[in-house]
Amino acid sequence: MLFSSAIKATITVLCMAFLLSIYGQAPDENTPKQPLRPEEPAVTAPTPKPAVKPAKPAVAGVKTSPSPVLSKDTLVIVARLVEIPGKFPPNDLYNYVFIMKYRVIKVLKGSYIPQDILVGHYNPLIPRNQIKGPMAPLVKGTISGFEVNAVHTLVLIKPIEGVWKDAIEDDYPDSELEKYYALRADAAQ
Repeated sequence: MLFSSAIKATITVLCMAFLLSIYGQAPDENTPKQPLRPEEPAVTAPTPKPAVKPAKPAVAGVKTSPSPVLSKDTLVIVARLVEIPGKFPPNDLYNYVFIMKYRVIKVLKGSYIPQDILVGHYNPLIPRNQIKGPMAPLVKGTISGFEVNAVHTLVLIKPIEGVWKDAIEDDYPDSELEKYYALRADAAQ
């Protein structure tokens, strides 16, 4: 009987020694438990600077941008808004480009022959000078709202997908007219 209790005591001591070697501390009811520390973030090496500096803009005061704002393909026109097909969706649902029909009065830059033109405006419920976020550099102007028969000076580019890849409200899917994106919309003088 003594022998078996000695074996039990030895096994208990060995188990405690084994636990101490794993956890580093004897379990004790009165010892407060250490809170778990959050994992420290990995340190990343700084990215090396490119060996070649980006080219400076050709015109002073013009910022370089991956956007097509100053593209040679820009079309500038004075046009009368002749049709707004339907209602603008509310802006709290999603961002979109809305296609409207204009009648060209005068071409100021570029060339355009047809009388009518289809123009996509980003979130037309928001005044052009209040557009925020990543689209702000691609939407400029003084227009605060769109009304049929209003005359606008428009800076346009195509295709719309070169600027905007999300929702397009387009009631002219079968039209043969090209669709342009309005980079700028001002009230015509």
